[in-house]
Amino acid sequence: MTTTAKITRNEVTLSYGKVRYLEAGSGAPVILLHGVSAVGGADDWRPSMGPLSESFRVIAPDILSWPPSDTRAGIDAFPNLTDFVREFQDGIGLRSSHVIGATMGGWVAGLFAYESPSRVDKLVLTGNPGFHGGRADRLAEWQIPPDETVQTNLMRMMDGVPEAEATALVAEKIAKLHEEGYAEAFQSTMKTMSNPDNRIQFNLMRRLPFTPVPMLFVLGKGDPSSDIADQLQAAAPTAKVHIVEDGAHQVHYENVEEFSRVVTEFLS
Repeated sequence: MTTTAKITRNEVTLSYGKVRYLEAGSGAPVILLHGVSAVGGADDWRPSMGPLSESFRVIAPDILSWPPSDTRAGIDAFPNLTDFVREFQDGIGLRSSHVIGATMGGWVAGLFAYESPSRVDKLVLTGNPGFHGGRADRLAEWQIPPDETVQTNLMRMMDGVPEAEATALVAEKIAKLHEEGYAEAFQSTMKTMSNPDNRIQFNLMRRLPFTPVPMLFVLGKGDPSSDIADQLQAAAPTAKVHIVEDGAHQVHYENVEEFSRVVTEFLS
């Protein structure tokens, strides 16, 4: 997963505080929205930022509540995380962009495209992002991961990153997770995201027929979303569907080459 792309770290101040984001490349802007893991955040996109940045300006923020960015109390996951994308676009001076979302980020991206289609040029969803709003009770039980887990999981995405920079990032994320009030805020977000009523209310399947943007579903064969490819195609007849045979829930770093190739072709 080594990349030679120059990925820079930037910050923007939004209404609730500072947001860290990673950026690489030039051209049409592409916002990358990450999954639910508190350890990964924007850094989960590092492996595919390299190949995608050969054609686009790729921008991966830490979504509202994810370290090392700031958070706030009382986050209602689905509406607040969706609004975050609008405010982030505003903050970095974008009226619209392509949007790619993986797992939880895909759910947020889908809601964003449904609510604000004029701000989404093309949409890519991957990793079973809330199509039916099934249960996820484990999220309500979230606890701060052990420091060793933070280090191990984060370092898997740091190929090509200088050791001192990677080590500093691990320490920064650990410090943020242990900052007073941070864990409680993150737990609150996870509880609203795991709430069964919220998950049903904000499911994407009923919204897909009314989301008027070009869409691509990149589905790993090993992920349950590949089993409902026909339903997705029926809900969004003009969308493209691509099955990654050698991939599961996280194809954006499980199979970087195929994911990046298919996405680049779609966005170009």
